[in-house]
Amino acid sequence: MIQQQLLDLFNREYEFNSFIANGNEISVANLQGFSSQFTHLYGEHLTGKTHLLKAWINLANHKYQSALYLDATTLRNGDLRGVDLNLFRFIALDNIDLLNDELQIELFDVFNHIKLANRDNYLLTSSTVNLNHSTLLRIDLKTRIHSGMVFALKSLTEDELFHALTIYANREGIKIGATELKYLLTHYARNLGKLIELINQVSQAATMQKKPITIPLIKHSM
Repeated sequence: MIQQQLLDLFNREYEFNSFIANGNEISVANLQGFSSQFTHLYGEHLTGKTHLLKAWINLANHKYQSALYLDATTLRNGDLRGVDLNLFRFIALDNIDLLNDELQIELFDVFNHIKLANRDNYLLTSSTVNLNHSTLLRIDLKTRIHSGMVFALKSLTEDELFHALTIYANREGIKIGATELKYLLTHYARNLGKLIELINQVSQAATMQKKPITIPLIKHSM
């Protein structure tokens, strides 16, 4: 099963079956079953939060045709006030730890509108940090978020990362040896997204220099 998940990992469609759920089975099951009206995910950058939010939205659209994905990094003041809760029953908001003060108030109002009116809307949010450790988010907004389910996304193990990177390199035609991949895992961030970014960078450098991928080249690219 793990091998199949790894084979599906780089499917560019945002679906639950293309997310490696190892260690995150409860979180994924909760999202797939729409078992919580309010759900929050947190984990470091490039650990799969956006993938899960978009997979949740795609599933909601497939079932109910009334879902909306929003990214805090692209919102302007007033955007959340303009969300039609009658039109969009399922709303996912990514990167809420980056919301400015005005947008935090707007999100708080969305929570209140749903809760106080007993609306049948579902709200899924994400952040890169544990909100208990954030000094930038309003306390009343944290309270609203923590009234629902909160899940911390766990990172892949070293073996899972190695297999995932091997599959990615093979699929993209990147010639990188096992020794070089293991060097990456022991000397760079153990984060799948960041590792893939570095592999792509090293591959481009190797192509330009017409050289194989070596540990010295990897060191130079770090």
